[in-house]
Amino acid sequence: MAINLPAVVAAYFQAENAHDAAAVAQCFSADGEVRDEHHVHRGHAAITEWKRASSDKYAATVEPLACTVTAEGCVAKGEVSGNFPGSPVLLDFAFNIDAAKITVLEITS
Repeated sequence: MAINLPAVVAAYFQAENAHDAAAVAQCFSADGEVRDEHHVHRGHAAITEWKRASSDKYAATVEPLACTVTAEGCVAKGEVSGNFPGSPVLLDFAFNIDAAKITVLEITS
């Protein structure tokens, strides 16, 4: 079953799975932020570094399983597989979107 994702979210997951840190960062607004593992990464440079470090550490890929539209954007549930204990895990990716860019991404279990 195909999942209907907003274009920028689909681009984010494509870049995420390709481990392309620069392409991940370009999905965000200039002051966009990622909230992951109790840390906040704000701006393209910080997001690029976060993605590079997490790709090196976990080599994770995400398979989006469901997407719910919210007033701010959407929440995608994804199965994350990689080099970490308990893999695979189900995580929620809550996206705030404005002007076809991600303004906030919060990743939670």
